[in-house]
Amino acid sequence: MLSKKNLSLLTILILLLFFPHHLLQAQSKVKPRKCILVFGAHADDVDEIAGGTFAKYIDLGYEGIYVCYTNNTAGCNLERTPYYDKGPDFTVSGATGIFPVGALESIQIREEEARQAAAVYGSIPEFLYFRETWFWQGRKQCPIGTDEFHRFQPPGRQIVSVATRSSKDINVVYDLLVKYQPEIVITHALGGEKHDHGNGAYLMYQAFTKAMEQDIPVGKLWMDVHGWFLQKDAQETGRGIPDVHIEVKDYLPVKYEALNKHVSQNGGFGRDYVMGNKTQPKEVIEEFITVIDNTK
Repeated sequence: MLSKKNLSLLTILILLLFFPHHLLQAQSKVKPRKCILVFGAHADDVDEIAGGTFAKYIDLGYEGIYVCYTNNTAGCNLERTPYYDKGPDFTVSGATGIFPVGALESIQIREEEARQAAAVYGSIPEFLYFRETWFWQGRKQCPIGTDEFHRFQPPGRQIVSVATRSSKDINVVYDLLVKYQPEIVITHALGGEKHDHGNGAYLMYQAFTKAMEQDIPVGKLWMDVHGWFLQKDAQETGRGIPDVHIEVKDYLPVKYEALNKHVSQNGGFGRDYVMGNKTQPKEVIEEFITVIDNTK
């Protein structure tokens, strides 16, 4: 007569032999963590494309990961801020003109601004330092292909525009997904309005699909509605129509507080939101397109 212990072992063996293997795999599949990761090209892109959604999900108990994947070597100004007259001045000499910041200082300034913005949400900042295709060296613009670009280029990983060709570079993003195993990832549109936006989005797409192939628990990949999504053909066929709509009215103050940390861009954007005063009505609802849903 079999003992209770031996009977239990026999039962397990029978289940392993006859129970459908794919059902056992489905039952044991690990779910993504309660985590939202926003993958932005530049220091302020997380806030721009999904700041309200980011704040809302963090308030709902999600861990927030604030990712800047370029090294921010351009787009930073000293002296008077360019667009927002009420903003503070980055004045070093009292000059009234606008002067670009050199690459190394731009990296430092914009990273510090991003860290402050990430702290507004209570999120974790991550910096990947993929290089951009141009930068300022002193008062001179140095685009890729010029002698100055190759002689003076600042430190960083591969240029983001070609990083998608290398498994080494894709693994930088893949390792980030392995580390956090996010339920939601938000990034720019493929073929977005800027090359470093669209190429970075494709870098995330490649890393996300690799994570799925390796059974890393990642959930949904959402993209911002820009670039070719807004073109007539995409709109008429429905491919550019957002299927995710997040109401963020109550979280606009958080988004704007974070945006206002990026002083080097245009005086901290100077955005505000008072209940009942819709200063930015188009931002009350943030919309995205689901590119991958790995939760089904």
